[in-house]
Amino acid sequence: MAGKKAQIKKAVIFIVEGNSDKQALERIFQKIYKTKNIVFKFTNGDITSDENMNESKVVGAIYNKVDEYMKDKKLLPKHIWQIVHIFDTDGAYVPDTAIMKGGTKEFMYSPTCISCKNVQSVLDRNKRKSNLMNYLLGIQDIKGIPYICYFVSSNLDHALYNIQNLNKELKGDYADAFYSEFEGKEEMFIDFLKEEVANGVPTAFLASWRYIKEDVHSLERHTNLHIYFEMNPYL
Repeated sequence: MAGKKAQIKKAVIFIVEGNSDKQALERIFQKIYKTKNIVFKFTNGDITSDENMNESKVVGAIYNKVDEYMKDKKLLPKHIWQIVHIFDTDGAYVPDTAIMKGGTKEFMYSPTCISCKNVQSVLDRNKRKSNLMNYLLGIQDIKGIPYICYFVSSNLDHALYNIQNLNKELKGDYADAFYSEFEGKEEMFIDFLKEEVANGVPTAFLASWRYIKEDVHSLERHTNLHIYFEMNPYL
């Protein structure tokens, strides 16, 4: 009698901005959620800040990352349990008065303001990014696959390492060091988010998003990623 066909473990696809984000988080989530197939895919930059991105394109751009994985593993949409998008807020929701003229072409972040030589470029980016994040926040599925988004503020480096404006060349080293801190004790990552990073963020999902849009919270060190573990028990 032929043996039963092995059951495919459904995948959760996490969408992040860069490879260092994947380095820092993927193995932690994999160890916590042993019964699910946790996969991190990165978009090589912030798709919500892309000048060529808009509401008609952004869902397709996200799905393309999922489709790449499905084609590589010969899977169907029914094998994907969920798409989880983790946004860097990058101060996108701050009032215009928190944007200052600075001495660099690059955007420089602090917990209270964004500075740049070209103030208008920050204003334009913030409008584009906040509009796209708001749009995606209202989406519940992508081609039938459940979709939900969370934030880290002002970006992943700030949330995890408490460093803003981290040199790109150091991101991989910091990511590896961060994972090493939790290796073998991955569930402590959840306490770390709650105790050191959430910093007053409400524990209800929609309330957490309302909070991050107020004042300069999207520049401060915050996250609502801890809510994911409440909404998706791992025991």
